[in-house]
Amino acid sequence: MFLPNTCYLLTEWRHFLESLDGSNLFMNWRASGNADDLLLLVRNVLFFLAYSLFGMVTFVLSIRPVERVMRRRGMRVILWAIPFFFLMSLGVYLGLVLRFNSWDLLYAVGDIWGAAIAALNRPKLFLIIVGFAAFLWLSYFMLDIWVDGFQMRWQTWKRRGLNNKEHS
Repeated sequence: MFLPNTCYLLTEWRHFLESLDGSNLFMNWRASGNADDLLLLVRNVLFFLAYSLFGMVTFVLSIRPVERVMRRRGMRVILWAIPFFFLMSLGVYLGLVLRFNSWDLLYAVGDIWGAAIAALNRPKLFLIIVGFAAFLWLSYFMLDIWVDGFQMRWQTWKRRGLNNKEHS
């Protein structure tokens, strides 16, 4: 119910672009060469990068345990991944464009169901939702590999730290 909120954070770049356009920060910096404008621009870019990354990392870390259990039970990931990522993408659309919230699943089920069916009956919108679902799946796949690599590196650092303490 709340999981689409994690990948929804990717859509927050629209606010960055709106503020960039509204403040002319980039153009002002280019025209003036003012280091304060550049610092503000870089700070905003780093904030939105971190914001998006945290959202996607929490997305991945929420799915990984469920995927691991399913794999141990011999279930094929592809069988649940296609509808799962599609539903996540649809959830982001329903929240971003139609402004539904997670709790609306409890109080406005009929409205959400009707909006979802209507979205699926619009071919261009359906393709956008499918495209974002594919993006989420690819992002999950790549970040899942990154998390595995980070865990391996963390274990290496811990072993090195313990070995260094033993020798001192």
